[in-house]
Amino acid sequence: MQSFGKVTQKDIAKKLDVSVSLVSRVLSGQGEKIGISQAKIKAVMDAARESHYVPVSAALALKGKKTRTLGIVVYDFHDPFFTKLIAQLQSLAHEMDYSLLLVGFVNRVPDPSDLAPLYKHFVDGIIILGSYGQLDWLENFSNLPIVRIGRGDDEKISYAISVDESDAAEQIVTHLKSLGKRKFFYVARDMIIHELRWNAALASSKKSSCEILRSSKKSYDNDFDAGYASAINVVASGEDIDSFICSTDTAAMGVIRALYEVGKKIPEDYAVVGFDDIPSAAKYIPAITSVRQPVEIFAQKVMEFLVSPNSGGQAQIKGTLIPRESSLGRKKNI
Repeated sequence: MQSFGKVTQKDIAKKLDVSVSLVSRVLSGQGEKIGISQAKIKAVMDAARESHYVPVSAALALKGKKTRTLGIVVYDFHDPFFTKLIAQLQSLAHEMDYSLLLVGFVNRVPDPSDLAPLYKHFVDGIIILGSYGQLDWLENFSNLPIVRIGRGDDEKISYAISVDESDAAEQIVTHLKSLGKRKFFYVARDMIIHELRWNAALASSKKSSCEILRSSKKSYDNDFDAGYASAINVVASGEDIDSFICSTDTAAMGVIRALYEVGKKIPEDYAVVGFDDIPSAAKYIPAITSVRQPVEIFAQKVMEFLVSPNSGGQAQIKGTLIPRESSLGRKKNI
């Protein structure tokens, strides 16, 4: 990963052969007001962006400046769960008269170009959407409050909130057992958060005297492919599995697609349970039983913290299992 140097206004001034005061005026938004040419303003802004200049927030604070802008760093734009979170955060930001600056990564690996907008614009705080991952890039924002919606301890993060995976697993296993299901197959990709959910499902299954197997740790391009391949393999193996517990709703969709293609019935042959309750889960055929994460609470808590920082820490909030057709079957019209 490329490192971020500590670039100063003096460095930019030297590079452009201009005065430090000129650079300071441009970066503080005063360039036009004092008559600096558009060409010089553009040169300074380009140089600051290209060198990943990080403004000294302490100096901005002395000037009493608050931008009322928050940066959101999304670990995976392809994950539909994050779309749901972003929508909730945007709604709250609008109510609280804040603006959001959205950036994100490819395959959860940060690159300097991904973070360029955060260096160009002043933000009052940063919200990370996603669990674990590399956090070296936060070194350049150590003077800002950082919050996370997701798992992963780090001293750079002031406050983190996530769903209680252990409680979610208890709800899933209790639900399946009430339907007479006893032998489960866990579907996941090779990711830390999916491993955390596996451990919770394993513990809950043992506690309820149920059996659970899991998919092999293969590198799939996406959750759907992981679900599809797992279901095909389970059916081909002849293993007497009666339920699939999936790490995400998208993985559950892959399972359902595969079972449909091989002529299996849901939930008669296999019950399927997902995780996250993304909007399309309720509209899929069959509608997917899923653990709904409390995104409204997540968004409210992190926004409140950023607006009025307190002691911080971590919090786990219980989700809610939403039973649907993929485990209950279709209701018959009378």
